[in-house]
This record gives sequence, structure tokens and C-alpha cells, in this order.
Amino acid sequence: MTRSLTVLAIVAVVGSFGPSVSWAQEPDSVTADNLVARALTANPELRAARAAIEAAKGRLRQAGLRPNPMLELSGTQNATGTDNMQMIALSWPLDLGGRKDARVAVATRELAVKEAEVADRARRLAAEVRMRAGAVLGAARDVRVTDDLLAANRQTEALVHQRVTRGATPALDEQLLRVEVTRLEAQRAGQVGRLESLRLQLMPLVGLAAPAPLGVTGDLEGPLTLPEAATAIDIALRQRPDLRMGELEERLAAARVEKERAEGRVDASLFGQYQRQETGFDVKGLDSAGRLRPIMDTFNMLTVGVSIMLPVRNQNQGNITAAAAELEGARQRRQATDLVVREEVGAAYAQYDAAERARDIYAGQVLDTARRNLGVIRQSYRLGRGSLLDVIAEERRLIELELGYTEVLKQRWDAAVDVLRAIGRIR
Repeated sequence: MTRSLTVLAIVAVVGSFGPSVSWAQEPDSVTADNLVARALTANPELRAARAAIEAAKGRLRQAGLRPNPMLELSGTQNATGTDNMQMIALSWPLDLGGRKDARVAVATRELAVKEAEVADRARRLAAEVRMRAGAVLGAARDVRVTDDLLAANRQTEALVHQRVTRGATPALDEQLLRVEVTRLEAQRAGQVGRLESLRLQLMPLVGLAAPAPLGVTGDLEGPLTLPEAATAIDIALRQRPDLRMGELEERLAAARVEKERAEGRVDASLFGQYQRQETGFDVKGLDSAGRLRPIMDTFNMLTVGVSIMLPVRNQNQGNITAAAAELEGARQRRQATDLVVREEVGAAYAQYDAAERARDIYAGQVLDTARRNLGVIRQSYRLGRGSLLDVIAEERRLIELELGYTEVLKQRWDAAVDVLRAIGRIR
């Protein structure tokens, strides 16, 4: 009978520290994927970045417009005589040399670069939100482990109190256990504070400013879906927006070179001018009727022509050279980004594989043994064998291992997030 009770007690204690932890759903708890979806919509910095896309669209529209014609009106009056002149002139720039096409090409590629930049910001934001969510889940697991140990210690505390009352156990045991329970309560208070802080830090990323912290639901121990390492680099080269942005910046630099060349080519403007002039002399003459009249006449003149800008000295050579240098810099940056992408993918998978192995060791070997050891030592003490100090020492060893396991799970989670960030997956 005693042996049966011992086995049941061990099973009960081990079950309370099992590897699968079930979390109570909070009313405002959401998954990490839901947090990412909200952040991509409501994050203030990402919304500000999207405003730059609208600005680029405006510049693209402006680049497609031709220069405005120029209308000139003037009048001249002789201060000492009756001579006067009125003039109206119109000039019309032709915008030759492929200038418009070059401007539109630059603005189009600037818009594409801004879109890729926003996509890369979204990639980084999604990874940061998932990292913060994993930190919240890890802190919540630490609180839960401490709660389970506190609950078991309070049960033991009641048993020890009964023994002390009957005189079967020294009063020192009760004091030792009370100190241990108090220590765990203090440790839990610190864990709860850290959990609340991590929850609050998560809220600005998803565009929330509510006074209550945001809860996160999920399972750090569950399987994580990732692509095969063999195909990850190909996926990254197709999906990474920063690599796409490097390619677009290279094309933008090439378009700027062509724009500067267009600015150094021949340009022309058409112009037309109408002039009305009244002039005369301070003498009189006879008209056809034999009457004396002042000598004065009105002249109407129309002038048309073309004004040609001849790029003889200034062919925009300096700006062309600068743009060509920027093109070479963009090409080198793109190549560097390609190397960085490959390195990040390889490093992320290496880190994830190591964290996965560490999790398997903890879950399959370390924690199971430690939980069973505590169950045996605790039950032995309840049966009057062993000392309370042995129980306390084993409890401390177990909680240290549990907190270490949480850290391993968090490293595994972070490594998986790094893989997603490295291959360019956002959702």
C-alpha cells in the first residue's frame, strides 16, 4: 500500500512539472502572427515610410510634365515725347534631347526603390515583433514554472506544519520551508514585473497605446515550420526586399547617368513676339487735304524664331562623372548585399540547428530526470526519510534547469525568427 502511494505521489509531482505547459488564454491575448499582421498595418514608423511612396508617386507625375511656356508683356513711353511701344512675347521650351524620358525613368525607379525600402522595413518589423512575442512567451513560462513550484511547496508547507504541531518534525523545518516559499514569491514578483514590461514594450510596435499590457498566446515548445536549408538561399535571393532594393538602386543610378547626359545635350525654345510702336517727329507736315498735322506713324511688327542652347563648353560633364561613380557604388553595394544574404541564411540555420539540438537534450534527458528526482526526494521526505534541505536543494536545481530550458526555447524561437528574416518571409 505504501509503495503504491509513493508511486502515485511521484507521478503527481512529475506531472506538475511536465514538459508540455498549457497556458491560460487571456481575454486580450493574440498570437505572434496576428501581432505581425497588426504591426504591418498600424505601426507608425511603417506608415510614415509608406507616405514616402506617395511622395515618390507625386515626383513621378511631375517628371512627366513638360516645361511651361513663358508669356512676356511690356510697354515703353518716351518721357519727353509722344513715342510709345507695347510688346507681347511668348516662348515655348521644346525640352529636347530625351530629357523628359530620362526624368520619368529616374522618377519611376525612385518609386520602385521606395516600395522595396518599405518592404524591407516590413520584413525587419515582422522579425522584431516575433522576437518580442517570443520574449513575452518565455517570461510567461518562467512565471508558470515558478507558480507550479510555489503550489507544490505550499502543499508541503501544510504537511510540515502538521508534523511540527504533532512534534514529529523540528520547528526549524517549517522555518526553512517558509524562507524558501518567500524566496520563490520574491522571484515570481520579479518575473511578473519583467513579463509586464515586455508586454508593454510590444505595444508601440503594433500601434497600440492602451494602458493595459498586451497578452501573447503561443507555444515555444511546439514545432516551427521552416523551409529546407538546401532551398533557403534560393528563396532568399527571390524574396529578400533589401536585395531587390540593391538591384533597383543600381538601375536608378544608371537612369541618373542617362538623365545627366540628356541635360548636356542640345535644347531649344520657340519664341514669338508682337510689337506695336508709335513714333514721330516734333515737326508738322501737310496731309492729303493740305492740312498741317504732326509727323507720326504706327508700326506693327511680328517676330518668330528659335533659341538654341549649344552645349559647347558645358556638357554637364561633372554631373555625368558623379552619376557614373554613384552607379559603380550602387553596383558594389548590390554585390555586397548578395554576399550578406547568403551569410545570414547560413548563420541563421546553423543557429537554429544548434538550438534545436539543445532543446531535444533538455526535453528528452535533463528535465525528465530532474523532475523524477525531485518527485522521489519529495515523497521520501513525506514518508519520513531524508531531510528538508535535500528537497529544497533539488527544487532549486530543478527551477534552475526549468529557467535554463526557457532560455533554450527562447533561443530556438529567436533562431527561427532569424531564419524567416534571412529568407525574407514577412507573414
